[in-house]
Formats: sequence, structure tokens, C-alpha cells
Amino acid sequence: MATQKSKFGSFLGSSTLQLLLILWAFMQIIPVLWQVISSFKTTREIIVDLFALPKSFYLGNYDFTYFSEIGIKIGVYFRNSMLITLFSLAILIIVSYLAAYAIAKIRFRGKNIVVFVLIALIGVPIHALVVPLYYLISDMGLINRYLGLILPYASFFFPFTTLLLQSFFREFPDELIEAAKIDGCNNFQAFSKIVLPISMGAISTVFIINFIQMWNEFLLAYVIMKSNDSRTLPVGIVQYQGNYITEWGPLYATLVIAIIPTILVYLIFHRNIIKGVTAGAIKG
Repeated sequence: MATQKSKFGSFLGSSTLQLLLILWAFMQIIPVLWQVISSFKTTREIIVDLFALPKSFYLGNYDFTYFSEIGIKIGVYFRNSMLITLFSLAILIIVSYLAAYAIAKIRFRGKNIVVFVLIALIGVPIHALVVPLYYLISDMGLINRYLGLILPYASFFFPFTTLLLQSFFREFPDELIEAAKIDGCNNFQAFSKIVLPISMGAISTVFIINFIQMWNEFLLAYVIMKSNDSRTLPVGIVQYQGNYITEWGPLYATLVIAIIPTILVYLIFHRNIIKGVTAGAIKG
């Protein structure tokens, strides 16, 4: 009888958890589906009945020729966002990866102070630094330039990324590194041939997290990228909102295009996250 009650309690708990997860997933998917459906409606249909299904699938919202002629260059904004995000991620991951490995595996004076400073920097809101940062970027002559966003992005996301990676490296087995050295590898070879392949799960995690944040970042891009040809996608989308009317149909179509890269990045890198550190270590 006790065993049956235990099985029933386990089943009930598991079913409740699955139900909550399904509900959570449903709540996340519905806004995206509504956004996609709205992108196939005319602006008039959206204004008349926001939640109604489209009378016919209107593809004119995805024709940006007219808006390009009046200065809303979605292709340019998309390119700017992609280049800025990828170069920022490249700098961020390389620097934070090396810093995290040094903090976790190398003994040096002041290590705890460095960790404390990184934790403190996470608590500094980006809004508090917008004004001094703008003057700094302006004095460096980087307004309306890619570096004007690449350097701040890499700097702002460095503390969180470094702390996340160093927590991974602290759990990394030293025996694997020592075994590589016994086999004749120097420090760099052990790092590149053993540590790097096994840590792809951690790298994929920080890549996805930071890609989403950089891709969707608005405030800094709005302040630093003032010219039309240097704007990023989140800033460019705002131009659909005029003084008297908002072009809701093209706006939703652009939002659908904007979420595609984040979905692709997740689909490409999620397998590395699922594999985990242990599986990678066993394969190595």
C-alpha cells in the first residue's frame, strides 16, 4: 500500500510539473504566433481587430521596397546588427574565456578581489553609464561606427560571461590536463586540445545568451548610432512609428525577420549544451 501511494505521489508530481511546463511553453509561443499571424494582415485589419485572423494572407508587408525608398533600410539595419553582434561576441568570448580559465585554474594574488569586482560590475545598470559612455565614445570619434557599439557590448557583458565560464572551469577535472602534460603536451597544447573541445557546451551557452542580448539591445544603439545607415535593427524598427500613424503590418513583418537569427543560433548551438561537460570528457 505504501509503495502504491509513493508511486501515485511520484506520478502526480511528475504530471503537475509537465503540465506547468506545457503551460509555460504555451504562454511563450502564443505571442510569437500572434506576431507571425499579424504580419500577414494589413495595417487596417490590425487596427480594426487586433486579434482576428487575416482575411487573406497579405504578403505586401514583406515587400520593403517602398520603405527603403523613404529611408527605412531594413537590409542595412539587419547587416549592421549582424556584424556588430558577431564581432562583439568574438571579442567577448575570447577575452572572457581566457580570463575565466586564469581565474579558475591559475593561482595569483588578488584572485578573490578580481571575482568580487566582477560580481559588483554585474550590478551596475547600463542606464547609469549611458551619458558618460556617450561622451567617451564621442571623444574617441566612434559615433556612428561599428566599434562604437562593439567595444561597449564586449565590455558590459564581460563580467557575467567571465563568471559563468569560470564556474565551469572550477568543475573541470585537473586530471585531464595533467594527463595531457604527461603525454607531452605543453600548457597551450593542453588548453587547445583538451580544455577547448570539452568546454564547447559552456561556450555555446554564453554565445546564445549574449547573442540574444546584443541582438535585441536598444538603448546604446539608439544613443550611439545616430545616422540612418549605421542604425541597428531594433533602432530601425522604431521608424515605422510616425507622428500620426504606425505601419503595424510592416512592423510585425520586420519583427518576424528579427527573431529568425536568434532561433537559428539556438538550433545550431543547442546540441552542444545538451551534450554537457561529462559526455565531452568521456569522448575525449
